[in-house]
Amino acid sequence: MVIIANPRAGHGKGAGNVERLRGAIRRRGLDGRIVVTESPGHATQLARALVESGERRIAAMGGDGTIGEVANALLGTEVELALISMGTGNDIARSLGLPLNDLPASLILAFEGEAHPVDIGRERDRAFLSVLGLGFPAVVAAEANSFTWLKGPPAFFAAVYKAVHRLRAVPLVIEMDDLTLDMDCAAVMIQNTPYTGGGLLMAPGARMDDGVLDVVVVDDIGKKNLMINFPKVYSGRHLRHPSFQLHRTTRVRIESQERLPKMFDGDLCGWTPVEAEVDRGALRVVLPAA
Repeated sequence: MVIIANPRAGHGKGAGNVERLRGAIRRRGLDGRIVVTESPGHATQLARALVESGERRIAAMGGDGTIGEVANALLGTEVELALISMGTGNDIARSLGLPLNDLPASLILAFEGEAHPVDIGRERDRAFLSVLGLGFPAVVAAEANSFTWLKGPPAFFAAVYKAVHRLRAVPLVIEMDDLTLDMDCAAVMIQNTPYTGGGLLMAPGARMDDGVLDVVVVDDIGKKNLMINFPKVYSGRHLRHPSFQLHRTTRVRIESQERLPKMFDGDLCGWTPVEAEVDRGALRVVLPAA
């Protein structure tokens, strides 16, 4: 098995984790080879080359960004993806009940687990494993990505604080399977996973194998109300507030009067409109054996 490792993942701990990985493979006598990423997008290039070479199982070691890059190269193939989740957010592994920042347990699972199909979200030619967000989530991502000296959870909290001052609701038309909403929204999160943002339980009932996307819509909640209710997202209690709606659907189309940036799993890419749908069982992920 080949392991694609990001030395920059995990709040600067990635390089040390690569060396720990080498040692663990050697001590256990495992048939594993490590290739290291050098820049954003490199993991996808490496994974595509491995798919073409006939590799049947590929592991991704790093955070959700690295895992997402590798996954994009495997979609629609029979190649299996193993997760060695060593990042700061780890929402994909958390949502699947896999080890977080536990190199020995993740390594054994990568070699001995069984592959199962999971859903992904597709928005035109781009896939998302966890979330596609508009409004406040995109502002938070932009703020977090702008920090050069702050990483991990501290960067997220600082980004939320800064983003709140830019909070505003915009008119959106949201079309789903059997419902159309025409309303002012502060945020929309199209969730494939229950968790996002490094442990926020945004969509408590979401599963990666249920064939639907969970859409969380936030109306014109206001700055004060948002900050009061934001801590409740860690337990899922935010959905009791009338400003939050949850809908399940297989497809979502969102139109806006102004162009809004789209946030895919923490990265900004493209502008509205949104045309997203669930792609059921498009990715084979290694999970604990039954």
